Amino acid sequence: MDNIIFGVKRVLVWGLGVSGRWALELLKKEGYETLAGDDARGDRWEDYINLVDTVVLSPGIKPRHPLWIEALRKGIEVIGELELAFRFFKGKVIAVTGTDGKSTTVSMTHLILKESGINAVTCGNIGTPFSKVALENPNSVAVIEVSSFQGKTLKKFRPLIGAFLNFHPDHLDWHPTLEDYLSSKHRIFQNQKEDDLFIAGSLQKEVVNTPTSARKVLAPLTDLPFDPSILKVKGKHNLENAKVSALIASAMGVEMESIKESLSKFRGLPFRMEQVAKIRGVEIYNDSKSTTPNSLKSALESFPDSSVILIAGGKNKGTDFSHLKELVAKKVKHAILIGETKHLIKEAWDGSCEISLAEDLPSAVKKAWNIASGGNFILLSPGCSSFDMFESYIHRGQVFNRLVEDIIKSENGGGG
Repeated sequence: MDNIIFGVKRVLVWGLGVSGRWALELLKKEGYETLAGDDARGDRWEDYINLVDTVVLSPGIKPRHPLWIEALRKGIEVIGELELAFRFFKGKVIAVTGTDGKSTTVSMTHLILKESGINAVTCGNIGTPFSKVALENPNSVAVIEVSSFQGKTLKKFRPLIGAFLNFHPDHLDWHPTLEDYLSSKHRIFQNQKEDDLFIAGSLQKEVVNTPTSARKVLAPLTDLPFDPSILKVKGKHNLENAKVSALIASAMGVEMESIKESLSKFRGLPFRMEQVAKIRGVEIYNDSKSTTPNSLKSALESFPDSSVILIAGGKNKGTDFSHLKELVAKKVKHAILIGETKHLIKEAWDGSCEISLAEDLPSAVKKAWNIASGGNFILLSPGCSSFDMFESYIHRGQVFNRLVEDIIKSENGGGG
């Protein structure tokens, strides 16, 4: 890789969350003069813009941010932390993107590679910044979850293996258009060469027609290289994730027997269709990671008809829920809606099932428990992001689990 990373030695890092802080550490180690700021601290980007030739932006900063707009107007390079880290990383890159299933596929892949003896790490949108890996484990195999936010600022990034799982409308509160959302996904694969591999996780035209020079492999759910019964995680979507993981691992030289053994051990990730309790014949599932209508669809398809007490709703990202009405009518006994989108979803699903509105998650859980009877499934699968009421989907999931613990205690007579 070219050792001349930037044409200058002064870089502005804007946004000082975890990824921003590790970007600073990486730049300092490599000898770059750095400037840094954050809107949350009240810093003024105007004080720095004329002093630098490259800006590294936090993934949360939207394209309409005036710093981004002004930097482009002045001809200043704008990149993200993922692109920055790639320019220093010396190992192999596996990139996974898609509207849904990224974290599970990355985690499945990592488990398979690690158990086969490969020095693999997970990073990117799943939690650990790529810059941290570039600093601490620069010759590893980086299995990276890449969001559309991160994809938009990629320039030289080139994955040895790339997987695009699926595509559905999302994040229209961040991307100016649906086309911009898709092009940000496509950018992840734009620099792949003929000897690289691209895996299409679905047969959607947006996925299959991804512009890339890499060899393309399609991964629909036919000719599975393993028996579906080995998986301990529910749902057709997890079969799809597992098949992509198997294809990635196979391309990395892992034998199929080892792949199957590792997949059989995968028990899912917290807050992703996680069974948290079974009380009086009622099973309770925490799918707080469900932040899109499509992930809600996948969750509902995993349950018997007319059996689900659904808790859904959250921050409005400009998505449509009307296409789920028929599935909701089939699967849901009672829907309890919360958050910014509760009235929007109620209108979209009107007439499909019993629908109630709740002020917050505690009141929704209480109502769900009062409604449920043996053979029912209480499912938290919001289909929306959490930021109207919670710090993150993790925070939302933790609150839900505590509320379920309270139910268990009350059913056991209040004992601790």
